[in-house]
Amino acid sequence: MIQEYLVASSIADALTLKRNNAKSVWFAGGTEINRMGGTVDAKVGISLKGLGLDQIVDEGPAIRIGAMVTLQELIDSPLVPLWLKEGARYCASYTRRHMATIGGNLALMSDHSFLAPALIASRCTLVTANVTEGGAYSEDEVPVREYYTYHKQHATTLVLAILLPKDKRYVGSLRYALSAQNRSAAAVAFGAMMGEALVISHVRVIAAIHGSGVQRLTTVENAIEAGELTSREDVQLAVSQALEAVDDFVGGKEYKRYIAAEGIGQLFGEFLKGGAR
Repeated sequence: MIQEYLVASSIADALTLKRNNAKSVWFAGGTEINRMGGTVDAKVGISLKGLGLDQIVDEGPAIRIGAMVTLQELIDSPLVPLWLKEGARYCASYTRRHMATIGGNLALMSDHSFLAPALIASRCTLVTANVTEGGAYSEDEVPVREYYTYHKQHATTLVLAILLPKDKRYVGSLRYALSAQNRSAAAVAFGAMMGEALVISHVRVIAAIHGSGVQRLTTVENAIEAGELTSREDVQLAVSQALEAVDDFVGGKEYKRYIAAEGIGQLFGEFLKGGAR
């Protein structure tokens, strides 16, 4: 439970406050921090409002989305691609969409994330900031795959923005839950590019499975790129065999494997029909 609320005066100040306060967390929209039964355990909240992280800008080769942009702002912006708008709409609560942020949703990397699977599948780049013990401030551009792979090591890294490349990449995601308001049993995403001679490259297969976390299925990705998996049915079988899942109150492990495999197979089939979204 948050017992103290601090307001950062700058990005460097936010990083310093985080380093100097044990059990602290950056406060973006607050939807997970304030939620009953939430996964965030912190006593100090550090506000990121007023730091200029809430803009969506066309930078030519990429769209820059500030980490404090809300899910509703993603939906409303003409610059945001359809696949990301669809991910934001998985959050059914209009009030919550006006609070929850893209940066917070990605940084939590939770097994019920609305956006993390699709963002990882997009091969986007993150603009991040850090401050050393000596107070030296630095910014960097980190591939989302690296942020995902070394998520724990990035605990003190502040995500400033997401850079979405303007390429001919297909990205799609699906979410499975008993209702729009319930936690998802599975949220899946598929991303890839189709080149000359129908060569498939840069494949990403991502699944957020309740109770088992966000999973990148590299064996399935490699098999698709090698031409070993060519049909929707091939992909579904490979995904179901590669996924980790457990039984819990949301659903059984076999159910989770089935719906996740079905979803990724559906997205793969859509990709084969052509076109980027």
